[in-house]
Amino acid sequence: MTDTPRPTAGGFAFKVLLRVVVSAVVGAALLIAWIWAYRAGTLERVVNQTDLGQFILLVVIGLPIALLVSALLAGPLLWLLRVRPVWPIVLTGPILLGLAHYFKLPEQFATLGDKWTVLTLLAGASYGLAGLLTAPTILRKKK
Repeated sequence: MTDTPRPTAGGFAFKVLLRVVVSAVVGAALLIAWIWAYRAGTLERVVNQTDLGQFILLVVIGLPIALLVSALLAGPLLWLLRVRPVWPIVLTGPILLGLAHYFKLPEQFATLGDKWTVLTLLAGASYGLAGLLTAPTILRKKK
């Protein structure tokens, strides 16, 4: 049986810091991509050309699909950037961003810039916080 050395405090702290920063950058980058698609007119045309019934369908069906696409993109991006395991961040990041919207944090931080800047910062903070909250998963041993 081989002895697996336990990570030192400094090594673990660096891994957690790297996990938080990379997660925050990926979360912010995903939201920037959605903002770019909206501001380029692709999503804006779809939203503006719908009546109430279509809008409800868009929210009920389109929003979960958008979240799924974001999760499917976030996982491989984090994995390529050597963040392991990715699934806790992919699941927790969007929930934290949703909670930020529920508690109206974008309105409270409106002084930081326009709404797009605030949303990007909140997405980065949500994914970064998800990386921090799920950091103990790094310590789990693979069998």
